[in-house]
Amino acid sequence: MSSDRLIRTAALLVALFALAACSPERDESSLFSPQDVDVLVIDAVLMVGQPLPSLWLTRTLPPDVPYTLELAGESGATIVITGGGVTVPYYYRANTSPGYYIPDVDGTAPLVLPETQYSLSVVTDRGEELSAVTWTPARLIVENWQILDPVTGAYVRDLVSFDEADEDSIYNSPANQLIYAEGIVEAVVPAEAATAFMGSGYQIAIFSLDWNSDYVIDPPFLDDEDLADLPRSISSPVINGEGGSLRLPWISIYYEGRHKYKTYVIDLNWYDLLRSSGLQSGGPGAGGSLGDGVERPIFNVEGGIGLFGSGSVDSVGFRVHPTP
Repeated sequence: MSSDRLIRTAALLVALFALAACSPERDESSLFSPQDVDVLVIDAVLMVGQPLPSLWLTRTLPPDVPYTLELAGESGATIVITGGGVTVPYYYRANTSPGYYIPDVDGTAPLVLPETQYSLSVVTDRGEELSAVTWTPARLIVENWQILDPVTGAYVRDLVSFDEADEDSIYNSPANQLIYAEGIVEAVVPAEAATAFMGSGYQIAIFSLDWNSDYVIDPPFLDDEDLADLPRSISSPVINGEGGSLRLPWISIYYEGRHKYKTYVIDLNWYDLLRSSGLQSGGPGAGGSLGDGVERPIFNVEGGIGLFGSGSVDSVGFRVHPTP
């Protein structure tokens, strides 16, 4: 699973569970209304400047049926994505996971273009039709990655960007060595918010890249089991970005070692799913139960649910060190 796909997974899962409008008094067999069972679910996001992606096509299952891809995967569909002057069919390869489709092309799939309309067409072997449309944002370029003083907010220094260093050397650059909680990491973007990139909002995400790295936190209220459950990939709710500042909170970093900080500008479909799936209060420890006061999420998909969206991303890498 790519890191870009990881940041959407929570939103999509919360959205699917929100359909249940969960209540502890309800029998689990009645959590989904009949129209929400056996529904097609699409999961595909196009990233500007990257090849057309693989995608997943599954179905919702009754809540009393354990979820497996063998049961949920929809593997006999005809799928086509059209846009940017190309039409790309997709195919299911028999030795892959059920419901997993890849572009049917020779070599590398065409790159996703900025500010371009792409449409998705799905026809299952039952004759069901699913469709969706996305307008890709412009290519996102962060103006500057910088460190601010955590008390005064004053500028301290610039981080070395991927335009100045490669994937390996950036994590060893002296400017990109960060002591935990010393300095605020900020992505500087146009003050006109995400509309400057033809997008509907921003989302930020942080990825811990060293899977065996130790913790940089030691809160007394967490035991060893709690610490072991701390995620290495965390994404934010929708961010407006007005004022031209996207700041990474240290509360989202738990581990030392290499980290990649990604800033996304997202299309309307991605934006609508995030803001309507109960993640707007996001972050660790957000209160509330799935389904409590949550209306049906906005999917912008005809003939099914899920996400067919697009985004543009820029990123920086740094190494986090524990507090001396």
